[in-house]
Amino acid sequence: MPNYIFWPYGSFFENSTVRGPRVALAISFQKTHFVVLGVCEPQYLEEINIRSPYSVIATKDAEGENWVYKVPDPCNVHFRIPKLKFMQFYSSDPISLIIPEKDVGLHNSVGETSNFSKLEEHPRYKSDNKRLSETLNIINLFPAYSRALSELYPFIQTSQKKLRDTRLRRIAAWCSSTYFYKAAAGISLYMILAICSIASLVSSLLNYSHFQLVNYSAFIQQIDLRCQQICYFPVQYQRINKKDTIQKVGSMLKQENSNNQTLNSRMPCKFYPDYILLYNTVWLIINDISFGLIFGAILTENRDFLVSTSHRILKFFLYDLLKTITIMLASNPFGIKLNAELANFLSELFLWVIEFSYSAFIKLLIDPETLSTLLTLTIYMIFLVGFSFGVSLAIDFFAVLSFPIYVFYRISSKLYHCQLNIMASLFNLFCGKKKNVLRNRVDHNYFQLDQLLLGTLLFIILVFLTPTVMAFYMSYTVLRMLTITIEIFSEAVIALINHFPLFALLLRLKDPKRLPGGISIDLKTTNSNKHTILELQNNPIKFKSMFKPYNLLLAQIRANYFSFATVRQIIRGESIMINRHKLYYVLYSALPSKPLGVRDLYKRLTIQA
Repeated sequence: MPNYIFWPYGSFFENSTVRGPRVALAISFQKTHFVVLGVCEPQYLEEINIRSPYSVIATKDAEGENWVYKVPDPCNVHFRIPKLKFMQFYSSDPISLIIPEKDVGLHNSVGETSNFSKLEEHPRYKSDNKRLSETLNIINLFPAYSRALSELYPFIQTSQKKLRDTRLRRIAAWCSSTYFYKAAAGISLYMILAICSIASLVSSLLNYSHFQLVNYSAFIQQIDLRCQQICYFPVQYQRINKKDTIQKVGSMLKQENSNNQTLNSRMPCKFYPDYILLYNTVWLIINDISFGLIFGAILTENRDFLVSTSHRILKFFLYDLLKTITIMLASNPFGIKLNAELANFLSELFLWVIEFSYSAFIKLLIDPETLSTLLTLTIYMIFLVGFSFGVSLAIDFFAVLSFPIYVFYRISSKLYHCQLNIMASLFNLFCGKKKNVLRNRVDHNYFQLDQLLLGTLLFIILVFLTPTVMAFYMSYTVLRMLTITIEIFSEAVIALINHFPLFALLLRLKDPKRLPGGISIDLKTTNSNKHTILELQNNPIKFKSMFKPYNLLLAQIRANYFSFATVRQIIRGESIMINRHKLYYVLYSALPSKPLGVRDLYKRLTIQA
């Protein structure tokens, strides 16, 4: 098995000021490969013993052009030093833009399984992958390790930090020690705690276990989403501003028993997704407010036209069209001979519901004055909190207006479903069988003649009544699916506004190294000494992975409302409901399951300070 030696590519090793013989020093732990950190002249090492985890990995004579390695079967891997300041790093696995606890839940919710997970559990794969991951952690923190080496052995040439950065650090340390900074930090801390406590209280009330309002209103769901984002902002900021990683490297390497130790902290790999999610959320909120200002101005300019048009459309679809369809169903539509008595009964029942609901609240809600007032409130809300709140309020308003359609659909679906079940039971009676409810199976049974005659009469009656019930059921099912389509399309727009990976796309276009999607090791060349030289490259994350939560949302919508399973539910007469909690579970992938408490948040922020 070859010994992999990772060399910084195009760094101070290529343009070293040292002339003559040179010695390359590398760092390696028990579960890592060799990573070259610096070079020096051989005479400096004559009176000094290099202690573990450092070792001399290669030497070069004064006239030599190639390195002579101290390990058998060497294999060079060149890499470019990642800029930790700009959050560049290598990762063997694609970076996830989803919180780990939610990533598992998302895969379970859509039923995805991967055979690759079985391969990951294999001991050999797990060992090699862990060794490479630990080596990549050293490469990601290469400046910190090289600085620790230069502090321990000053004569070794390493990548030193610029003096300007040190001066800026000193100025920042002086500013943080002033009384004004401490007072402002204390005031900001308690203001953040107060805001987060209010947001957490509001979210808890909206998610009360006995009556969860978030499952019944898109507007309340949007409020809960904003509250949870506010509660999670300080946690994300605290995670992405950890400043103890560099100090951990130095203190760890100064220990005597540091041979088998590796840095437990995985900065920036561990908390870098929080950096992307935080700024992506901030950008989306700003864009939401910007869209609100634009659409609010458009709505203000066209207020009268929108009010008059909305009044005519709503009155036509929610009163005139429903009334026309209900009357038409009572008079043998399309030449289909229906049961006159049952059709007149259902038609009169639904007409009474239409007239009652129209006079009770629909007429008041679609009145031009009411629509003008609601449009004014919506415009003000869009100006203040964003476009998504206006869309969610429109969804709730449409759900209230379409309540009669929901009632018609529920009544007709219950009648149709019960009729199918009764007909299925009577059919089993003809076959000399009955359903065993306790064992959930169909058993043989002996029926008397009067039971068979009564079952036959009931079955014949239900068969002749089925076309009438089916006509009403299918008509209102079409209307119900139309309302569901409108609501789901509007909620998909809200989801796109709240969870579009805008910041990740900009990072992907600006600097692909800041969004690692795995690594690749390519063959570069083979030198005269027959030493293989490889090149470590960082593959950017795929665009498909950025839209993973949104793709899962669309997959769930398609599976629950626009699939063969939906057609089967309609044929069986099963109710089709909008489960907002199930849909928005995917959209909460960037947030923890429960908001962090105020006490825990206070401990985190005070420790960070």
